[in-house]
Amino acid sequence: MLADFHTLPEGSRIWLYAAENALSKVQQTYILKVISEELNGWNAHKKPLTAGVSILENHFIVIALDENKNGASGCSIDTLQNTIQKIEKELSIPLMNRLNVFCEIEEEIVCVPSFKLGSIAKADTPFSDLTILTKRDIDTYLKPISEGWVAHLV
Repeated sequence: MLADFHTLPEGSRIWLYAAENALSKVQQTYILKVISEELNGWNAHKKPLTAGVSILENHFIVIALDENKNGASGCSIDTLQNTIQKIEKELSIPLMNRLNVFCEIEEEIVCVPSFKLGSIAKADTPFSDLTILTKRDIDTYLKPISEGWVAHLV
């Protein structure tokens, strides 16, 4: 069941997908439409899931699931991944490359391949930690590289 992302509980489980380049308004509209249609009928073992979607900073697609009612199953997560892959194919944009690191350099979000991070960023460079697990963590997902899983790369 599709819900307003902003009204979902702070403890909601999230999935984050990141676009290497800023998403245009047309791309964002398409992404929100496709994901919303999927979430409207999303279920786990025939039990409806209550979830919402949002796009942050024109780069990050966030899907939140209120697990207070029903939790996701392997099959429901696969369905979500398939929807993201469909979007990747339709828009010709990668969204699931976990080898990219998104840094804030000169107030711009820059996608950096992890193997190049040391030559582009410093320990105090802010990065978007896409490994966060709950909606409440969105408030703190931008942090210095030294405080994240990528610290060993600089």
